[in-house]
Amino acid sequence: MKLKTYQKIFLCLLSIGVVIWIGGSIVQTSIAYDIFEPKINAISFRYWVNDNLALWTVRHFSVGSLYTNFGFLLALISSIVLFPYLKSHFKSEGWIFMSYVLFSIAVLSQLILFYWDTRLGLYVFFNSNLNYYSNEIQNFFHRRFAKFNFLIVYNWLALFTIITFLIFQPLKRHKNEAEGNI
Repeated sequence: MKLKTYQKIFLCLLSIGVVIWIGGSIVQTSIAYDIFEPKINAISFRYWVNDNLALWTVRHFSVGSLYTNFGFLLALISSIVLFPYLKSHFKSEGWIFMSYVLFSIAVLSQLILFYWDTRLGLYVFFNSNLNYYSNEIQNFFHRRFAKFNFLIVYNWLALFTIITFLIFQPLKRHKNEAEGNI
């Protein structure tokens, strides 16, 4: 499989986007779990967290979402540009097909997180009078973190599996198998 120069550039942008996407989501998760204690059906503050620290966490979570969503959009646009070329290699390079299936699953779950991150970010960045107990922060941040945070784990599993496919390249049809001479 020979790539043209512009395809190599988009493949590089895809790789950079995935790395930023994974890194940003790890940062967001670590920021949020720093102040929250997960329970069975709810989250609660750790005993030492006050309102200022909680608001600080929401702001930094929103900043982390900028990086995460930038990496996601970069990876998504790059994969859309590369798709027409790589589609012709799905039969001979099965790992590319499996990677696109996993990437599609990760994109669907990230779109849900993108929606909640964008709503939270717009409120946090464009509101001068922030209060942690405002209805918007409670709705956007808590719902995103408590109800949809499990989607990040799906993204990580899908993206790390894609990286594994890239390294080992399973389901690759060799030249003599393609000709029927095994």
